[in-house]
Amino acid sequence: MAEPFERITVPDGDRAAWLDVRRKGVGGSDVAAIMGLSKYRSPYEVWADKLGLVSSPDLSDNSAVQWGNILEPVIADHYKSLHKSTVVKPGSCVMRSLKRPWAQASLDYEIYVPGLGNGVLEIKTAGSRSSAEWDEGVPVYYLTQVMHYMSVTGWQFADVAVLIGGQDYREYRIMRDKDDIDSVEQAVDWFWHLVETREEPEILGIGREGSALIERYGVGEGDAECDVDPDDLESWITYSNLLKSTKATVAMYANRLKERIGDGKSITCPSGKVVWVRSKSKKFDEKAFRESHPDLYEEFCDERERDMGIRFYERKK
Repeated sequence: MAEPFERITVPDGDRAAWLDVRRKGVGGSDVAAIMGLSKYRSPYEVWADKLGLVSSPDLSDNSAVQWGNILEPVIADHYKSLHKSTVVKPGSCVMRSLKRPWAQASLDYEIYVPGLGNGVLEIKTAGSRSSAEWDEGVPVYYLTQVMHYMSVTGWQFADVAVLIGGQDYREYRIMRDKDDIDSVEQAVDWFWHLVETREEPEILGIGREGSALIERYGVGEGDAECDVDPDDLESWITYSNLLKSTKATVAMYANRLKERIGDGKSITCPSGKVVWVRSKSKKFDEKAFRESHPDLYEEFCDERERDMGIRFYERKK
């Protein structure tokens, strides 16, 4: 039986080619973001990335990503040792749906289980603080990813193997669910329509959305009249004032507790212990360095746009 997808091979280490393929469709790691289920990326960020309006995030220096890459084959080997009859093959291509060519999948591993057929093996690593998120099963932001993979491949199951805190290994088998698949497909198709029409998705305030906006628009010049949703403006003013008030209130009570602790370390109360965490640190004196070594300072300066936030100036009556 013919596969419902085509296999696209990207040369190893060719980041430009990889980004080009990624921008031609929605991948598994995009799905939670476009559905508003990710803590780290928003639909707007993914949309702007697909259109090349912002640079794709480079996570190669992220320690969690680095260790995830280091541990992936180790976790896969452990999975193999637990499933002797399962054929495990590393993913080596991008799978693109023939029916919905904007739906793409880059699998960690392909597996074959006797009696079940072909399936997905997704490898994850998580910090110990994330342990509780896995107690009821695969977190929804990863569940959308494997459902998307099953949608593209047409396969009936996916295994998710996760190593939590470097020592807690867990496995979950996810069977194909029509309702979940339909929800993911509808979200992916809707999102890709926005990409094709260049219609901006709703701003949600998630992840690095603000950074994507300033990268797209830069510093900005001039003063233009434009339509602003009155509800957006009033809501921003209301919540900004509330945030300022809340920050001041939190600081007041925190300072009262600090005053009670004084030169001690903590105070004990009926409900627990309050610890005032303090330490000594060194701070680079940028001003002094610039004055003493102006040429060297300029050599190592990296100029970039800086988001200074929104200001509101009420129209004079």
